[in-house]
Amino acid sequence: MDNEQWESSEGTIHSTEKKYGELTVFLGASSGVGKTYAMLEAACIKQKEGQYVLIGWLEEYDRQENKERIKELPNIKPRLIQDEEHHFFEMDIEEILNRHPQLVLIDELAHSNAPGSPRAKRYRDVEAILMAGIDVYTTINIYEVESLKDIVSKIIGMEVNETVPDKFLEHASQIRLVDSPSDEILRRFQEGKIRTISKNIDARKFFRLGNIIALREMALRYAAGQVDQQLDEYMHSNKIPGPWPVSEKVMVCVSASPFSKQLIRMARQMATSLKAEWIAVYVETPRRLPKSEQERLALSSNLQLAEELGATVRTIIGNSVAEEILELARSQNVKQIVIGKPRYSRIWEWMHGSVVNQVIRNSHEISVHIIPGQVERYNDIRHVTVSRENLKWSPYFIITASVVLLTILLRIFGLSFDLVNIALLYLFPVLFGSVRWGIGPSFYAAGIGVLAFDYFFVPPVYSLTVSDLRYLISFAVFLVVATLTASLASRLRHQLLEVRQREAITSTLYALSRQMTAVTDLSAALKSMERQISETIGAQVAIYLPSETGELRLTEFSSGDLNWGQREPAMVIVKWVYRNGEIAGNGTHNLRDSPDLYLPLKTEDQIHGVLAVHLKNQDLVVTPDRMQLIEALTSLSAMAIARIKLQEEAKVVHLTAESERLRTALLDSISHELRTPLATIIGSVTALIDGDAVFSSNDRHELLSTIREGAMRMNRLVTNLLGMVRIESGMLRLRKHWCDLEDIVGVALTQVKDSLQNRVIRLAIDESIPPIEVDDVLLEQVLVNVLNNAIKYSPDRSEIVLSAKKNINVIEISIRDEGAGIPPLELGRIFSKFYRGESTRNIPGTGLGLAICKGIIEAHEGTIRATENSPKGTIITISIPLFDPPLLRNENLQEEGVKTS
Repeated sequence: MDNEQWESSEGTIHSTEKKYGELTVFLGASSGVGKTYAMLEAACIKQKEGQYVLIGWLEEYDRQENKERIKELPNIKPRLIQDEEHHFFEMDIEEILNRHPQLVLIDELAHSNAPGSPRAKRYRDVEAILMAGIDVYTTINIYEVESLKDIVSKIIGMEVNETVPDKFLEHASQIRLVDSPSDEILRRFQEGKIRTISKNIDARKFFRLGNIIALREMALRYAAGQVDQQLDEYMHSNKIPGPWPVSEKVMVCVSASPFSKQLIRMARQMATSLKAEWIAVYVETPRRLPKSEQERLALSSNLQLAEELGATVRTIIGNSVAEEILELARSQNVKQIVIGKPRYSRIWEWMHGSVVNQVIRNSHEISVHIIPGQVERYNDIRHVTVSRENLKWSPYFIITASVVLLTILLRIFGLSFDLVNIALLYLFPVLFGSVRWGIGPSFYAAGIGVLAFDYFFVPPVYSLTVSDLRYLISFAVFLVVATLTASLASRLRHQLLEVRQREAITSTLYALSRQMTAVTDLSAALKSMERQISETIGAQVAIYLPSETGELRLTEFSSGDLNWGQREPAMVIVKWVYRNGEIAGNGTHNLRDSPDLYLPLKTEDQIHGVLAVHLKNQDLVVTPDRMQLIEALTSLSAMAIARIKLQEEAKVVHLTAESERLRTALLDSISHELRTPLATIIGSVTALIDGDAVFSSNDRHELLSTIREGAMRMNRLVTNLLGMVRIESGMLRLRKHWCDLEDIVGVALTQVKDSLQNRVIRLAIDESIPPIEVDDVLLEQVLVNVLNNAIKYSPDRSEIVLSAKKNINVIEISIRDEGAGIPPLELGRIFSKFYRGESTRNIPGTGLGLAICKGIIEAHEGTIRATENSPKGTIITISIPLFDPPLLRNENLQEEGVKTS
């Protein structure tokens, strides 16, 4: 059972889950061929082999043979979805995922889910099940394949509304063709065994002999194509030589027209038959800008359909549609172009030009496939009439007023000008109109300019007639010059707007990426993300991140109405997006009824949170370009969050490693330092207890001295450890008061007296040293640690010199020894924690003494350093700031006051 175990038919799987399940599609020409029965038979075989099989959704159609098979398999009850007026039953996908079978049966793949379902289509539910590592058996009819929709509509005379994208079917591991003779299918329909076909399809018109034969041929061809594709993949994977054809590229031209959907499906079919990549391109020009929200939505829908069917979608901004199409085709090595030919009148084509003719004329080596279209209603409105919503009268009033004012000025002051100069002056309103408002107002300016010039300045004046026919040529030249000038100015204006838009997008992405690179704090990064994304797309933004318990919470949000991001419907969608890692909401295929847009903050291996964009009450349409921008900003944000999290994890790992290293060093050093004095103390005490009658008073005194020395050694160790803890935790607090340095030195010498053995300490303290403001206990600890180091590393019968003197505003205390010395490279490292020189590793110690000294002296705002002693040994120099005592300070202040007075 593939290393998987399960308990009974209703049990729970305990297995190593697959990363992605396998999809098996049972394909038929139409309902009634036996797809569901074939699927049930195959599932029963899998169950007998030991697999855990569940029925997720099945249409029984009151067929006895199906009911007998259904009894052998466990079934999941459907989920009830209801509103105020209707109720529906749909597949319970959550229950399927919770029970996690090895194989699940789902009938009617092309089904559209009821309103209120998490996903709009059943194939989306199947996709989520496959992503959970569950195998799926499903059924589909050939007329429900998206790319065959138009062909099927022509065959059966009706439109099919429920389809499945070809791109989804390409992921199927197997496509099993289920076929029956045509007369057998018709007989089953006449006997009432076939009840439903698809929504909006008349079964009586559908079940005709010609329709069934044509659909059977399409199913056979489709299945054969899939087998041929699997054969090619097998030959490639096994490196079997063969006559591999050079793959071509197909490009389809897309617009906002509903006819574009047919072009897209035909291009998909052509690319499939040629086994070629294909591109869907939309060219945006000043004349082809979507004029209304209806057109923008239609364009977005067309481009989304192309993307669903597997096309690479490209949006190009330019001035000439034909030139941009051919330039992209040549740069992408496209060999086939699919383009539609609208049925416009010859007059319209003469006025506006024909994109199709231009493409054919300049295509050269590229094959162009012309698909005749139909006259689109909204196209007639767009090209023949002008809607009130888009018509702006103010530019025409301003141009009319400017021409009138120019005419009055020329009549008053310009009658002495040549007519050529006057005609040139009428070009100013044309230029102004084209730069400011576009090509329409500029043409209007050219027209009324010619009329004004003819009426007021061309003889005979105050008449539209001309005395000299040569003026007609002048008028024509003026109109041509005005038209060309207006076109160029309008193009420049459009290009300027494009450059500004692109520059704004590029600047936003660059600013966000640079800020995300520099910011190391997650809170600051989230604020920067929210601000940049909100300003770029012009809508409110909310960012949701999981808490420590794993529950999503609103972490950062834009100013404004915050209730939309905290309401229950929004939180449900946020959790769904976080769990499934898919985009949902407005403009997507998941939960599209939501007015907002939700995107997962996802990197390759992890989902870090969810970004929500509030589109309600906003004049925003989620076009492909806008969606690409939002996705780019989301990807940058996700990478920034991942980078900050990785940095935090790296810090934790570094601190853990450092703590482990310090712990190991501490245990290694302390274990020896503790065992040695403890063993000495225990041995001496044991000897005193067991041999009290044997030892003389001198022996007892020597043993007690040994015990005291071991105890003092342990006391110094504990004192150093506690001191280091206080320094590292920031709990070191100085208790300063005025002290005499000689008293502090005397106490320190008393503590190290027993450790001197045959060594000698010589004092050289300047008598002029004033009182110092220090923590005497801590300074004594510093002197004791330094002196113990000097004693430990000095040879027997050597001299140690402790000197102190005043040097400007500091007191310098130096301790010189005649030991082996410290290598120059190690002089700056001896004050580090647990540091032991290579030449002194055999000498007992923890390496904490000098580190504690450094912490204490720096707390006094002083310094401590090590230098070489000539000819041998080391000098430790301590510098402590010198301040005036309170009494002397008051006297100085009084003297200054007397001098001032």
